[in-house]
Amino acid sequence: MVAQWQSRHAVERFDYVQAEEDFPILSDTALQQMVCNVLDNASEASPGHVALHLSVRTGMLCITVRDKGPGFAPAVLEQLGQRHISTKTERPGRGLGLFLVLNVARSLGGRVQVRNTPPRGSEVEIRLPLSSIAIEPGA
Repeated sequence: MVAQWQSRHAVERFDYVQAEEDFPILSDTALQQMVCNVLDNASEASPGHVALHLSVRTGMLCITVRDKGPGFAPAVLEQLGQRHISTKTERPGRGLGLFLVLNVARSLGGRVQVRNTPPRGSEVEIRLPLSSIAIEPGA
């Protein structure tokens, strides 16, 4: 999925750190769209630098995407997850991106945190329980 995303996006610098623990996961379309949506938003905000970091902590897959863009306006952070709240000013979106991300994460028993990273940029962290996405050996 990451290789496919990279082949369609020209980001000057893409930092990708895989989880140390490797395990098969159920990668359905909604999960792929969720991760690609966050990466798309980051690359639009920051075509010079996007980072994707995967880790496993206390039974959760942590997917963290960082960029060096302008960050989120406080009003957007307050209304995060509501439909039709878009951060795009030059080419407005429909406000469904983060709405989709939050709902897919919730449906899998996970959560999403969005924050600005001073002095410039933002971070979206998606935490998903391994029990809802890991494929058991022999299953």
